[in-house]
Amino acid sequence: MKTDFDFIRDKFENSGVNAPEDLDKAFALEKIADITPEKPKRRTTVKGLSLAAAVALVTVTAFGVTSLFSKAPADNNSPIISGKASLSRFNSKSEIKTALKKIFKETEKRNSYNDIGVLESAETDMNYAGDSAAGGNPFSSYAAPNSVKTSSALHNTTYVQETGVDEADTVKTDGTYIYYLADNKINVFTTEGKDSKQISSISLDSKRKNSGKYCSDFYLYENKLVAVENVWNYSSQSQSKTMIDVYDISDVKNARHTDSFTQSGYCCSTRMIDDKVYVVSTFGATKDYEFPVCGNTYKTATPDEIPANDIYCVENPSSSNFLVVSEIDTSKSEKNTKTKAILGSADEIYCNTEHLFVTAQQYTYPEKTATEDQVIRNFFYMPTVTSTQIVKVDLLNDLDFTASAKVPGHIDNQYALDEKDGNLRVATTTNRDNDGNYIQSNSLYILDSELNQLGKVTGFAENESIKAVRYIGDTAYVITYEETDPLFVIDTKDVKNPKILGEVKISGFSTMLVPVDENTLLGIGYHTEDEDYTDLEVQEGIKLALFDVSDKSNPKVLDEIVFKGCDSPVQYNPKALVVNYERNDYAIPYTYYDYDEKTDEDKSEAGSINFKVENGKLKLVDKYVSDRFADDGDTYSDLERCVYVGDYIYMLGSGYSYSDDAEDGPSAMIDAVKYK
Repeated sequence: MKTDFDFIRDKFENSGVNAPEDLDKAFALEKIADITPEKPKRRTTVKGLSLAAAVALVTVTAFGVTSLFSKAPADNNSPIISGKASLSRFNSKSEIKTALKKIFKETEKRNSYNDIGVLESAETDMNYAGDSAAGGNPFSSYAAPNSVKTSSALHNTTYVQETGVDEADTVKTDGTYIYYLADNKINVFTTEGKDSKQISSISLDSKRKNSGKYCSDFYLYENKLVAVENVWNYSSQSQSKTMIDVYDISDVKNARHTDSFTQSGYCCSTRMIDDKVYVVSTFGATKDYEFPVCGNTYKTATPDEIPANDIYCVENPSSSNFLVVSEIDTSKSEKNTKTKAILGSADEIYCNTEHLFVTAQQYTYPEKTATEDQVIRNFFYMPTVTSTQIVKVDLLNDLDFTASAKVPGHIDNQYALDEKDGNLRVATTTNRDNDGNYIQSNSLYILDSELNQLGKVTGFAENESIKAVRYIGDTAYVITYEETDPLFVIDTKDVKNPKILGEVKISGFSTMLVPVDENTLLGIGYHTEDEDYTDLEVQEGIKLALFDVSDKSNPKVLDEIVFKGCDSPVQYNPKALVVNYERNDYAIPYTYYDYDEKTDEDKSEAGSINFKVENGKLKLVDKYVSDRFADDGDTYSDLERCVYVGDYIYMLGSGYSYSDDAEDGPSAMIDAVKYK
């Protein structure tokens, strides 16, 4: 199940608007725990107003945003502050306290403008584990497997951004069993087609008094299950932390807890390379000057403070947060961690087998002389983010922070970044206020190994924002959107002079791009329609689009399929895409909902869509309607994900009861359909 909190969080992340500080996960989940999820509704967007601006407007009303809105730079040509010189290490705790005092003082100075309605800074990032995202899985070659052969059956693995770098997920399979996270339990199912059943579960609830624990996702590696969790203390938010729990699942009916690791702060995201897990969290410092801690906490062990000389600082830090990065070796039970920290926040991460890049949104603030009208205008129509801070971590050299950069604008998600030949490519959207008019434009920057600028393409697709990015070889494919969906083809081979080669437009917009072969791209996203008699554009279903990129100067739309009234998690989470390389086809979960005004009846269904790409066309193999994931009036079900094992596509989700006396939480559900 995707909780209401996760939905809100994803809207913030996808829009480039930072979640307000008061939006605490523990608090939010506690408040919505007993609320029955509403049935899916149509999504609408206002023409000419981006999702970022729309979410900002809704957020003001719903939460009382703690962000500051102000005029952004006038163009995309703001200087990039970057390089090794902008990073330094602390030598002592007293140096860290001095730096924090300076930051607190600047924060209080900004907060003194509250007499005109400006609230305090939202530098504290409240993103939680799990990368929201639209994007795809760039393969080193088009035949690179996203499925593996086991002793039991052929099955898919999690759809990831980089080959060799696993990402945590809420559903995984080892070919013999399917593991699905629901209601803070990892439920284990057999793979027996329609006869599949749940045989065990691992409960991840906290057993400590006055504390809570929420599992966001997990990994499978050999005979281990590695759970990623946020843990909070009801009496002190400063004690919130990220926990990694390791279980031996050699006997899936009797999973055995074997190790725990804890580090300070809410989890931003994680990655796993072989048996090593890399964890990124944000810890908010207070005037009590607590320092972040880390270490093994299995049985009686306690975490240690991170040494001062393992904490870094960017030039002129503006955040009182600590960004904490750890490497955990799950094959060892003692002395299995490395941890470093830096003054800063974490929004997204991009990781390959050599480097980890962490991004954080940066803000500008109203000048003290701003009038109340100016503040109100910006508060409602200007986004908060004006630049993105990037720090580089060397995974092969003791987790050293090796460089830092600040680029104009905000990134859409992790797929906006890619490293090739030691150079980092970054696609951003910049927002600015042009005399009261809300204007967006987009750029692509290329930074060298020390994150110094090499080249850039700026100012394309004005009044649109980036919805998906895909890097394949020396080419960047960028989807932007306002009322149509342009696909831009950008040549980055000459790193000092990248250039746009061509573009093609299509209605609706794609939120992820998938390479089919060297000449073909698959776009997956939203179908949109104009609503009668309004200035609204309605997201009316799932759209598949096929692009011919054989001539990069003249890309073409080959084919498209629309599933009206349908929604799918794949539209905002690329991990929901299942690729079967043996069959050369794809599968996605879907739900359908509509209301018939004439009969005053709801119409709904859920299932899986199985399709292929053949001879430049999209071919629907099967649209399977599940008889288990159905609203029968007494229960409501939420189909979330698909996996395949052998000859079957399995669908996973949760079921809920509408009955007033129901005390149990949602129950995990499974259904299966045999491939045609």
